[in-house]
Parts: sequence; structure tokens; C-alpha cells
Amino acid sequence: MPIARVPVEIASSNPFMTKEEKEVLEKKKAAYDKLLKTERLARYKIELMVGKDWAPSKPSPGALSFWESGNKFHGGGDTIMHICPNCNSFIKDSGHGYGYLICPSCHKLWKGEDVSGQIVARLDAIGWTKAIMKHLIRLEMDADIRIKYHPDDIRSAALKEQQSERRGEDLARVRRRRAVRVYPLRNIIKDTSAGASLESRILAFVRS
Repeated sequence: MPIARVPVEIASSNPFMTKEEKEVLEKKKAAYDKLLKTERLARYKIELMVGKDWAPSKPSPGALSFWESGNKFHGGGDTIMHICPNCNSFIKDSGHGYGYLICPSCHKLWKGEDVSGQIVARLDAIGWTKAIMKHLIRLEMDADIRIKYHPDDIRSAALKEQQSERRGEDLARVRRRRAVRVYPLRNIIKDTSAGASLESRILAFVRS
């Protein structure tokens, strides 16, 4: 949700404010502007989980999942978004309840076990980059990108993750134990603002 900006200019011209109060207000305004420029927080996360057979130079199995961002950088508080089997739309946490999920687009009701939160495939680095790009656009270019390395075979790992999704904080603990690399939105904005191609930067991240 966008942060409402305080009309500092109006407040600063208030004749009932002391000089010291105006100076404090101006300092807060400057700090706030700096925060907006340097700490662009993403609403979502796109996470590519890879297993022990991962090799960017050849087709490798992986699982792509999509998250609403929580308030902790390591992943705690994030909630997975499931994918509607009927229309492929994302079902957010607000669409969950009593073991059922309702799609906000087609309004179909699904049992929890009938809906997946992951896309499992075998792709090379370019293929995974294109998949990430596709869903980054679907998420209005408002997502951090994460790569998580799981020590198990990817299908086994994906099954464990799918089962863990139902257990809230258990999943957060599982995710914290895995090696994770992050390409945060603020860096994506910085890199592309400097003239770099978005696809080339994501590809470099996937290959690194």
C-alpha cells in the first residue's frame, strides 16, 4: 500500500510553529525522502528453488513459487500465492479459509490439496530467466527475486515445501535453513535505471 506523504510544505509555513519545530520537521522530511529513494520495498517475491542437480549451463530441475512479502528480510511473514488451476491467476492469502481457496478472477472454489503454489520444470538459465521475467511482469514489476538452494532432489524438495505451505511458521523456519541469494527490487531499479537490460541482469543473477 502506498505511503501517504505528509504535506510538509504546508506544515512548515504554519505561523504557530516555532523555528526549532520547523527545523525538526525539515529534517524528518529529508530522512523520509532518502528512505523512499533507497529502500524501495517490493510487494512480492519470486522464488526459484533449485536442488543438488542445479547447473546453470544445462537444463536443470527447479520450482518457481510466488509470495506476498512479509516484514522480515529472511522470509518470515511471507505468504505463498497459489495458482488457480482454471484460469492461472494468483490466489493470495486473503483468498484462503477453512481449507478452501477462492480464485479472485474466476471465483471458483478449490480444496487446498487441489491447488499448487509452485511451477516445477527443467530449464536452462535462459529458460528460467524467461519464466521469471514472465511472472515479474504479471506481478507489475513489483517483486524481489530469490534463488534458494535445497540439498535434496528438486522433486522431493518441492513436495516437502508443498506440504509445509499449510503449516505457517514451520515453512518460515524451513526457508531460513536454506542458502538463499536475493536480487532485491531496489537493485533491479538501480541497475535498469543505469541502462542495463532487465533480462540480462536477471540472467546474470541466475547464472551467478
